[in-house]
Amino acid sequence: MPSTVIQDDVSKSLLDFVADGKYPDSEDVISANVTPDFLPKGLQDISVARAQIEDEINSLSRDTASDVDGWMSQARQLRADIERSRETARNIVAQHERTQPLHAQVKDAAAKVQLMNTELAFNEGVTHVLEEVQKFNAHISNGRKAVEGEQINESITSLEAAENFVRSSDMSRYSNVASLVQGMLSSLRNDIANLLLSCWSRQVRLDKNELEIRPKDDTEQSALSNLITSLSRLDMFDAVKTSFQQGLLDNIIQPILMLKNPGQSRGVSIDDNGVRVGEPSSSSISDVIDRILSVLHYLQETLPASMSKSVAEVIIPKTSSMLSGYWLSPSIPLNLMDVQDFESTLIRVTEFTGSIESLGWKGQEELVSWVNQFPRLWLTRRRVDSLDQVRRILVQSKGTTKKVQRVEKEVVTNTDDVLLDTGVTDDWDANWGNESEGEAEESPQATVTTGPKADDEDDVDAWGLGEEEEEDNAKANEDEQDEDAWGWGDDVDEEPGTETHKPASEAQPSFDKQHKAPAAEKHAATKEITLTEHYTITDIPDSVIALIQQQVTDSASLATPELVIGDQKYNDNLLTSNLRFSASRVSASGNGLLALPTLIIAMFKAIASSFYSLKMNAGHIYLYNDSLYLAEQVRNLMEEHQLTRLTADVEGLERFGKLSYSKEMQMQRTVVTDLLDGIQGFVQCSEQPFLRECENAIDATVDRIRSIFNEWQPILSHSALLQAMGSLLSSVINKVTIDIEDLPDISEAESQTLVTFCNKLSTLEDIFIPEPGVGATSMAAVYVRNWLKFQYLINILESSLADIKFLWTEGELHLEFTAEEVVELITALFAESDHRRRTISEITRTHR
Repeated sequence: MPSTVIQDDVSKSLLDFVADGKYPDSEDVISANVTPDFLPKGLQDISVARAQIEDEINSLSRDTASDVDGWMSQARQLRADIERSRETARNIVAQHERTQPLHAQVKDAAAKVQLMNTELAFNEGVTHVLEEVQKFNAHISNGRKAVEGEQINESITSLEAAENFVRSSDMSRYSNVASLVQGMLSSLRNDIANLLLSCWSRQVRLDKNELEIRPKDDTEQSALSNLITSLSRLDMFDAVKTSFQQGLLDNIIQPILMLKNPGQSRGVSIDDNGVRVGEPSSSSISDVIDRILSVLHYLQETLPASMSKSVAEVIIPKTSSMLSGYWLSPSIPLNLMDVQDFESTLIRVTEFTGSIESLGWKGQEELVSWVNQFPRLWLTRRRVDSLDQVRRILVQSKGTTKKVQRVEKEVVTNTDDVLLDTGVTDDWDANWGNESEGEAEESPQATVTTGPKADDEDDVDAWGLGEEEEEDNAKANEDEQDEDAWGWGDDVDEEPGTETHKPASEAQPSFDKQHKAPAAEKHAATKEITLTEHYTITDIPDSVIALIQQQVTDSASLATPELVIGDQKYNDNLLTSNLRFSASRVSASGNGLLALPTLIIAMFKAIASSFYSLKMNAGHIYLYNDSLYLAEQVRNLMEEHQLTRLTADVEGLERFGKLSYSKEMQMQRTVVTDLLDGIQGFVQCSEQPFLRECENAIDATVDRIRSIFNEWQPILSHSALLQAMGSLLSSVINKVTIDIEDLPDISEAESQTLVTFCNKLSTLEDIFIPEPGVGATSMAAVYVRNWLKFQYLINILESSLADIKFLWTEGELHLEFTAEEVVELITALFAESDHRRRTISEITRTHR
């Protein structure tokens, strides 16, 4: 039964699909298994459905039969109409095909007519162009005939006519014809140009060192004028004139001036054959001017006015420039006597400019200006020469040295006299010579040593030699020191403490500062003493001061009617000649000469450092001495001539010398400090290999300081030398002291090793003994600020607790060390014990 139901459903679904195209919705129908037995039944159902549809169509057709007959009749009529239309279309196409040959014949005839019109127009155009070319060729032929006959004006007229004809005609529209026409024009123009140049070369001949202008009479002069006019018509005159001007400069003017051979000039001969430049010979400026003027007169006489004026406008300014640049400016004399002789040259130059003006020419304004500015040019020449002389002095210096003496007179009171009398009498300062008025020589030791006792902190810092520098201050003043090296900032007042390293020679005791008596003793009896010492300078300062002296002397000479020259013999000769400089052209430059010493000093400061460093050992030290000596000499010159304007320069020189000294000291401090870096803080200094490193560092430091001492001893004054050595040694022992104090623990072996190292450094004390021998007194405590502290450190390292306690309570250990420093040393040296605690407690209590 279910199978029958499914077959009926499938049959119905198939019929729906064939009739309406509808798919079955039931899953059972879709998934049913269709067997061959089903096909007959399905076909039968479809046939039944088909028969039903056909019956329905027949039934509907019977109802609409009359309408269908009408439709069929109309369809037959429409078909007949379509056939008639097709026949008509075929007739139209046939007729159109019969008219095509006629259209082709019409087009062919029109093309032939157009071709004939074009040919006629072309022939007419060719005829017109040929006629214009014929006319143009006539102008060209006339021009060529004129060229062949050297008829310049006619040839140029023909050329202009041909060019005007080309511009007015339409030949330029035809490229081939235009190129031929332009070629013919260019050829004719070149022929005319060659003719003009040939005529010019016959009229004006300019060769090497020779100039000949042929016109000798008015007829030839007129021919040259016409030639110039023709050149102008052809736009060639400017090029010819420029070539002539350059040739005149190269072949006539410059050989006369002989720019490459100062002081020499070629002679000039002028006759009917033109200008000839002869052989070179020594000549004066007046001779050169005469030769140039003769050439200018020749040009004015032989050249037409139109050309001579235009040529002069070019060659006169250039000649004036060369004359002033290569003859006048190099000939500016430096000596005042030669300036008087140069006056005649200036007069001759003025006459030369007047002659040019009388010719109606211009261009001599530079020479007029040069004469008017001669005082300024002379002063500039003196300035340049002075600066160059400074350079030559430094370059040509042979490095020879000499001893000079510094003398200082001071007034001391009875109190100072007592100090002088009761002080140590050994002559430690042998380089100082004391000459007391009315009394025997006395040692200035007490005078020197009172400074340190008065101010322990500034015992050497007062002279800028303190070894303990504050880095911040050094950095803050680094730029100022650099400026001083070049002389910049010389006008700025120096504030106390801005210089961290003032040189040692300034350390010569200023007795008016170190011996200011109390107000109650100002009226005490006083006496004057003279202090002298010697130091070494090179040959440079004397040459520089001589150069400065020359500027001052010449300035005085210009300011006074009579010559004021230091050399009496030279002065007498000048006075007998009755020469007066007050009326000279350069008399107004006298004040300008007084500015040159400042420039000379600035130049010295600018370049001295380089030369001294390259040419001399201990160059900075020599530069220090030379600078201070030069400052002293300039100060004497300033006081003699009342030149207060040089005050800043003197102070700048002193600062410059001190800066040089400061650089050298800083460099030496750096060297010894680098050598001491080998001690490595004395860590395990009693064990190898640290012991060997420490020994090498200490020995190298001692050797370095002794080598510096031996090198500087013949250069610096004795007091400055001791100050310098004291500063270096102070830096060394200060580092050693700090390194020892920083050790947390010091064994007995290390303590003995440290004492050995310190004693090696103490051997440098003999540097500060003026005359080593029996009873000689060391001045190390005076010049080495921390010397006593260093000696106490040695005592602490090799002393017992009792000894240290005694030095603190009964001695003067507390003057050099603080309680904290002593306690730290005791803690490092001695093991923990009741005795150590009691000693530390006693030291701490006593300190409080």
